[in-house]
Amino acid sequence: MMAHDSAPAAIVRLDTVDSTQSVAFGLAERGAADRTVVVADQQVAGRGRRGRIWQAPAGTSLLASIIVRSRLPQALLPTFSPMTAVATAEALRRVSPVAARVKWPNDVLVGGKKIAGILLESRARSGTSEPGRDGTRAESRVAGPGRDGNRAETGVSEPGRSFLGPPSVQAGLEAPATKNQAGLEAPNTTIIIGIGVNLGQREFPPELAGHATSVALETGRAPDRETMLAVLLEEFDAWRVRLEREGFGAVREQWRMLSDTLGRHVTLDGVTGIAVDLDVDGALLIDAGGTVRRVIAGEIARDEAAAGSRAGGR
Repeated sequence: MMAHDSAPAAIVRLDTVDSTQSVAFGLAERGAADRTVVVADQQVAGRGRRGRIWQAPAGTSLLASIIVRSRLPQALLPTFSPMTAVATAEALRRVSPVAARVKWPNDVLVGGKKIAGILLESRARSGTSEPGRDGTRAESRVAGPGRDGNRAETGVSEPGRSFLGPPSVQAGLEAPATKNQAGLEAPNTTIIIGIGVNLGQREFPPELAGHATSVALETGRAPDRETMLAVLLEEFDAWRVRLEREGFGAVREQWRMLSDTLGRHVTLDGVTGIAVDLDVDGALLIDAGGTVRRVIAGEIARDEAAAGSRAGGR
């Protein structure tokens, strides 16, 4: 998918930074425009899951953070996470012959190994950080290059609701929603979306070797980083336009088509079962023995015995 009506991005290019997220937030606080992009050759203080620190040789990864000043309501902000995962997977498929797929909540896989990860952080006009459900402060590191890690709050499960229809309190989330109930524009929230893609790594540390991959490892060559960035931004722009104009429906359908999660036996937030669908706000629906549970944040731990197979019908 390609955007046809977006303005060229303002791109800030840096060599080595602590974190592209930190730089992007600093720029946003000083008034940087919507869709400003920060790109770095290397991060030296990327935050990993559970406080881990991840680094990679300079120039081997695409490390970017995008400033997004969205007028979507708070209830829809989490959908930027699956939207960005879809855009990243589509960009990888355009640039290299890899079958990129998406893993809930915000990873991109090739052959079951992580090749890219996404981090979303948001701040309201006051400048205070807003921790919340997976899309507003969910953080997923890229194994290897140091994409920031998962600091999302523990997910909340809601037992006893059929996955065939959305909860009544969320009715209408499929449609675009840029105004509140009084008809006024929704508050402007600044989101920083970090994207890390493994491009040129030829090896990973032993503890990551079985879980991470790169385009170079999958295809024998690394794509040009500038080409990868340009295609990624095209996909990001196009999917963002659809999300903000049409609602989450089209993004959700494409996520389903690219999903490596649906149909899997998973354990997440204390819930074990079959991942059956993505809800209208990006939450994962899990069939736990006939009761569908809603999980909004966390890290999937697949059952090893079932990790290589999907449930019947998929």
